[in-house]
Amino acid sequence: MSKPASTVRGHTYERDIVKELTSRGYEAATARYASRMLDDQGVDIATNYPFRIQCKATVRPPNIHDLLTTTAADVIFWRRIVKQGKQFYKDGEYVTLSQEDFLELVEKAHKKKQP
Repeated sequence: MSKPASTVRGHTYERDIVKELTSRGYEAATARYASRMLDDQGVDIATNYPFRIQCKATVRPPNIHDLLTTTAADVIFWRRIVKQGKQFYKDGEYVTLSQEDFLELVEKAHKKKQP
């Protein structure tokens, strides 16, 4: 039995993020492959990256508040999908995290730049 197209798009996006992280020197695999426990907690990528990642490839923006409060994910990677006729295309990729995590990242980056 084949999987729905939306599931295939989501799994493809997860694999694309794994490739992106590994190309930057991180260890990464989809949680479906590497960790059933992480997958059950709503984390899509098992990695040594400093954040737990949930991936969404959807036409409508995901409900960020729900995802950040009901899963173990710290950051949401979102691939915006647009429908043209019967075809679906990617139309931008975005990352969302809590304000607290963002401010902490900025603070750490600023401290690294100071002599």
